[in-house]
Amino acid sequence: MTNIEDYILIRRIQNGDPEAFEALVRKYYQNIYQFCVRRCNGDTALAADLTQDTFLKLIEHIHQYRLTGKFINFLLTIAVNTCNNHFKKKAPDLADMDRLSAVVDPLNVSEEILRQENARIIQQAIDRLPDMQKEAVILRFYHDRKLKEIAAITGVSLPTAKSRLKQGLDKLKRYLDKEDFKA
Repeated sequence: MTNIEDYILIRRIQNGDPEAFEALVRKYYQNIYQFCVRRCNGDTALAADLTQDTFLKLIEHIHQYRLTGKFINFLLTIAVNTCNNHFKKKAPDLADMDRLSAVVDPLNVSEEILRQENARIIQQAIDRLPDMQKEAVILRFYHDRKLKEIAAITGVSLPTAKSRLKQGLDKLKRYLDKEDFKA
């Protein structure tokens, strides 16, 4: 049903309906923003800028979209390319991961602290991955994309996407083993 709803919104956008574009942004903004936050090593300000750039590029390329798959994959492809283009121009800055913390429930303070520490360690390990492997891991585990979708989004063959994901997971395991991380 979502594909049909997206297609209707896209057709309305292609016909010049600004309200349809606003609805599409509201629907997918958080998803794209979260991808960008993870891809930008937690830099929320940069992620917000790249998310905005992604939607601006969507406006430019909306007439190229065809109902051939999930719209989110088309949008994630734009986000991947936007992030890659940014990082080709400038080395990434590391951001304070504490800014990503959620509000702590006073009843579960110790559980929340442990969860945040585990999330911080995992994010640091992901940040150490090469960009191509980082993208594959983020798309698979934070955006629940299948290997075929990851290959399409990143513009590589299925075996290459599978290889990047496996190599990334192997490196994450090594990094986390060195940290003596036990989830």
